[in-house]
Parts: sequence; structure tokens; C-alpha cells
Amino acid sequence: MRRFCLLLLCLVPMLAAGGEPSKPNHVRIATGDWLPYVGKSLRHDGALAELITLAFGRAGYEVEFGYFPWSRGYELVRSGGWDATMPYYCSPERQKLFYCSEALVEGEQVFFHLKGQAPDWQTLDDLKGVPIGATLGYYYGEAFEAREKDGTLRVRRIASDETNMRLLFMGRIKLFPQDKMVGYSLARKLYPNRMHELTHDPRPLHTQSLHLIFPKNRARGRQLLEVFDREFRALRADGTVARYLQALQDGEYEQPAPSGNAPGQAE
Repeated sequence: MRRFCLLLLCLVPMLAAGGEPSKPNHVRIATGDWLPYVGKSLRHDGALAELITLAFGRAGYEVEFGYFPWSRGYELVRSGGWDATMPYYCSPERQKLFYCSEALVEGEQVFFHLKGQAPDWQTLDDLKGVPIGATLGYYYGEAFEAREKDGTLRVRRIASDETNMRLLFMGRIKLFPQDKMVGYSLARKLYPNRMHELTHDPRPLHTQSLHLIFPKNRARGRQLLEVFDREFRALRADGTVARYLQALQDGEYEQPAPSGNAPGQAE
């Protein structure tokens, strides 16, 4: 009875963190809708999800994707309930807690704004008092994060990218930092008839690669990192990664799937 009680005590935290622990050849990845990179509405959950599934599949692993608010998914992985999360920039703070995989794709983060409503600025310090929308769990570069923390920037963080984009179009915020491809994809979904009103500042907040990240507090994290990196490098070497990322840029994942064809292949 005592051993049974101890087992229950061990299982309760894992269940509270997001369900049963992963089986040996099963990888559970927490993510969120971040079109066009990953999303429930995309073919195969998007290019990054499909590449991750292909890489792990080469080593005999099955992959399961779970969709959560970004801050929730991050905590599920950090606490050990799920195996990994993506796509994330590898900030210095994040690297203290997570192993970062091979780069999945290069991301460019910019300020989105409505045309004719861009604040006049040269440095981030010039944006003091300008209402900026941001998303919980995101990293916006060292300079932005420091000025947000010390109060120089007037930043309100919420859980939803969609809500931030809506607030931008409503005029409730003046700037919304977001990955360039993601921002335009999100706007096309929400405001297809108002795309002519949206633009972005050509000066990127930062340009940095996006990664699959694994918790350092689990031995399995290091093991899965090594498996993924090995197989992903092989997919990159044979041209598969480039082909799938080109299909991502061409918008193929946002269209109905042609029967029997992989991305980038003609019917």
C-alpha cells in the first residue's frame, strides 16, 4: 500500500502538467497556431510540424502535436508534462532551461502598423509612451525586452496574436511586433479586405532562427535533441528542408492538399 501511495504521488504532478508521460517512441510537442509556420488549419499542421514529424519518423518515433496558448505550452514543457515546444527563438534566458535544436527556419521580427500611423522613431527609446501590443511567452530581442522591463516601452502583453492584430486594426495599439511572415498571414486571415491598410517597419527588431526546444531538466530532453538534430541534418542535406520551406513561402500549406503529393511537387 505504501508503494502504491508513493506511485500516485509521483503521477499526480505529471498528470496535472498535461497528461501521462510520453512513451519511449512517442514524442509530444506543445505548440500554438502561428501561421504560416504551424497551425491546426494548415496541411499537416504546417511545414515546420511536417519536417519535425519526418525527422523523428526516420528514427522510428511517432509525433503528437498539442495546441495551447503560448505561455501554457511553454510551462507544460518546462515542467516535464510534454517533451518539447516550437517554434522558439533561443534567447539567453531560454537557453538556461532548454536545449535548442538545429535551426528550423530564419525568422525576421518587425513592427507592424497601419499605413500613415507609424510613430516617428530612430531608436526604441523614441517609442516611449506609444501603445505597443505583445504576446505572452514571446521573445522580442534583448533591446526590446530590456526597455519593456524598465518601463521605457508601454507594452501590454496578452495571450493571443489574433487579438493583438485586431487591436492594431482597431487603433487600440499603434505597433505590434511579430514575425514578418506570420504577421501578414494572420492579417490575411482576419482582414482579407483591408490588407492595403497594413504595413511594417523595414527595420527588423531582430533576425534570428526558430528552433524546437527541449527541457534540460529531463534526461529524455537531451536524447530527443540528439535524435532530432541528426535526422534533421540528413533532411537538410538531401534538399528536403529547402523544398518544404519553399512550399511554405509559396503558401502551399495554406491551400487544400493535392492528393498524394508532398509539398513542392506538381500534380
